[in-house]
Amino acid sequence: MSEPDLDRRPPISASSPDGAIWADTTDGTDLRISFSYAAYGRYTDDTLAHQLSRLGQAMWVAFQRSQDELHERRSAAFRVVVNPPAGPEQTPGQAAYTRALNEVVASGGSPDGSITVRTTGALSWTVQLAEGTVTRLGESTFVSQLTAAVQAMLADRERKIAALKAEFLDLGVPKRWTALLHQLREQNRAER
Repeated sequence: MSEPDLDRRPPISASSPDGAIWADTTDGTDLRISFSYAAYGRYTDDTLAHQLSRLGQAMWVAFQRSQDELHERRSAAFRVVVNPPAGPEQTPGQAAYTRALNEVVASGGSPDGSITVRTTGALSWTVQLAEGTVTRLGESTFVSQLTAAVQAMLADRERKIAALKAEFLDLGVPKRWTALLHQLREQNRAER
């Protein structure tokens, strides 16, 4: 297996619970969302928001599985483990970081303000649509607005994770900056 194969992320895809909406990506940044034929027009704002919230959760699970597969591929290229030992126990600092990571609240909105995507710990997703969004926006416009909202939410999440890493992991960040990052984390908790 060549080195580029070790780093290539498997494609990620998932569908909504009703099977009418699909999302896929090959590298985590090129999100593509599509609807089955004539499905978009059958949704109300509430039913579409619910299906998209569940689709976000399904994509996160698929992403985690992809991460595990990528890790296994990289590990297999370097060593053979007959009976893998149990993973090492987390230190108190690692456990606190993991807890804080699972509490990160991130949100993003569409450029037109009609769609808001919010996640807590990346596993709990909420999509909110402004009243009349489905009737006002055509399918392709909706998909581009939704994609922008998801990308904004992911960028917000990455910024907050960077702040957590600076707070919990010794990255050489000055203490006064860490104090400001702690304030951001408290604001993050207050947003929930």
